[in-house]
Amino acid sequence: MSKFNNFRSKLADELEIPNNALSDNFELRMHGNKKVIIENHLGITVYDEKMVSVKTNDQDITIKGSKFKIEEINNYKVIVKGNIKEIIFSMKE
Repeated sequence: MSKFNNFRSKLADELEIPNNALSDNFELRMHGNKKVIIENHLGITVYDEKMVSVKTNDQDITIKGSKFKIEEINNYKVIVKGNIKEIIFSMKE
Protein backbone atom coordinates (compact mmCIF):
# COMPACT_ATOMS: atom_id res chain seq x y z
CA MET A 1 0.00 0.00 0.00
CA SER A 2 1.41 3.39 -0.92
CA LYS A 3 1.99 6.06 1.70
CA PHE A 4 -0.83 8.15 0.22
CA ASN A 5 -3.34 5.26 0.37
CA ASN A 6 -2.23 4.49 3.92
CA PHE A 7 -2.81 8.14 4.85
CA ARG A 8 -6.30 8.08 3.29
CA SER A 9 -7.15 4.90 5.17
CA LYS A 10 -6.05 6.40 8.50
CA LEU A 11 -7.93 9.63 7.75
CA ALA A 12 -11.12 7.69 6.99
CA ASP A 13 -10.73 5.79 10.26
CA GLU A 14 -10.24 9.04 12.20
CA LEU A 15 -13.30 10.63 10.55
CA GLU A 16 -15.28 7.42 11.08
CA ILE A 17 -16.29 7.18 7.43
CA PRO A 18 -15.95 4.21 5.04
CA ASN A 19 -12.46 3.76 3.58
CA ASN A 20 -13.77 3.72 0.01
CA ALA A 21 -15.21 7.22 0.46
CA LEU A 22 -11.66 8.60 0.27
CA SER A 23 -10.06 6.01 -1.99
CA ASP A 24 -10.02 5.32 -5.72
CA ASN A 25 -11.39 1.81 -5.17
CA PHE A 26 -14.91 0.92 -6.20
CA GLU A 27 -17.39 -1.11 -4.20
CA LEU A 28 -19.75 -3.56 -5.86
CA ARG A 29 -22.74 -5.14 -4.11
CA MET A 30 -25.25 -7.57 -5.56
CA HIS A 31 -28.79 -8.29 -4.44
CA GLY A 32 -29.34 -11.78 -5.80
CA ASN A 33 -29.07 -11.75 -9.57
CA LYS A 34 -31.49 -8.82 -9.95
CA LYS A 35 -29.58 -5.73 -8.77
CA VAL A 36 -25.99 -4.43 -8.81
CA ILE A 37 -24.84 -1.36 -6.88
CA ILE A 38 -21.48 0.12 -7.87
CA GLU A 39 -20.07 2.93 -5.75
CA ASN A 40 -17.16 5.20 -6.64
CA HIS A 41 -17.63 4.90 -10.42
CA LEU A 42 -16.49 7.22 -13.22
CA GLY A 43 -19.50 6.82 -15.50
CA ILE A 44 -21.40 4.46 -17.77
CA THR A 45 -19.72 3.65 -21.10
CA VAL A 46 -22.29 1.21 -22.54
CA TYR A 47 -25.98 0.94 -21.76
CA ASP A 48 -28.61 -1.15 -23.47
CA GLU A 49 -31.16 -3.78 -22.49
CA LYS A 50 -28.60 -6.64 -22.52
CA MET A 51 -25.36 -5.01 -21.35
CA VAL A 52 -24.15 -2.23 -19.06
CA SER A 53 -20.50 -1.21 -18.75
CA VAL A 54 -19.35 0.99 -15.88
CA LYS A 55 -15.95 2.70 -15.77
CA THR A 56 -13.97 2.79 -12.52
CA ASN A 57 -10.50 4.09 -11.74
CA ASP A 58 -8.69 0.77 -12.29
CA GLN A 59 -11.04 -1.24 -14.48
CA ASP A 60 -14.24 -1.51 -16.46
CA ILE A 61 -17.12 -3.57 -15.11
CA THR A 62 -19.39 -5.16 -17.73
CA ILE A 63 -22.72 -6.57 -16.63
CA LYS A 64 -24.44 -8.95 -19.07
CA GLY A 65 -27.97 -10.28 -18.96
CA SER A 66 -31.37 -8.90 -19.97
CA LYS A 67 -34.01 -6.26 -19.18
CA PHE A 68 -31.49 -3.80 -17.71
CA LYS A 69 -32.65 -0.48 -16.34
CA ILE A 70 -30.70 2.18 -14.48
CA GLU A 71 -32.56 2.57 -11.19
CA GLU A 72 -30.32 5.36 -9.90
CA ILE A 73 -27.20 7.19 -10.99
CA ASN A 74 -25.30 10.06 -9.41
CA ASN A 75 -21.68 11.16 -9.11
CA TYR A 76 -20.95 8.44 -6.57
CA LYS A 77 -23.27 5.49 -7.16
CA VAL A 78 -25.00 3.62 -9.99
CA ILE A 79 -27.72 1.01 -9.46
CA VAL A 80 -28.53 -1.40 -12.30
CA LYS A 81 -31.60 -3.66 -12.17
CA GLY A 82 -32.38 -6.58 -14.46
CA ASN A 83 -31.62 -10.26 -14.96
CA ILE A 84 -27.88 -10.52 -14.31
CA LYS A 85 -26.13 -13.47 -15.92
CA GLU A 86 -22.48 -12.40 -15.89
CA ILE A 87 -20.17 -9.71 -14.51
CA ILE A 88 -16.79 -9.18 -16.19
CA PHE A 89 -13.91 -7.14 -14.71
CA SER A 90 -11.45 -5.75 -17.28
CA MET A 91 -8.25 -4.30 -15.86
CA LYS A 92 -6.92 -1.13 -17.48
CA GLU A 93 -3.35 -1.28 -18.66
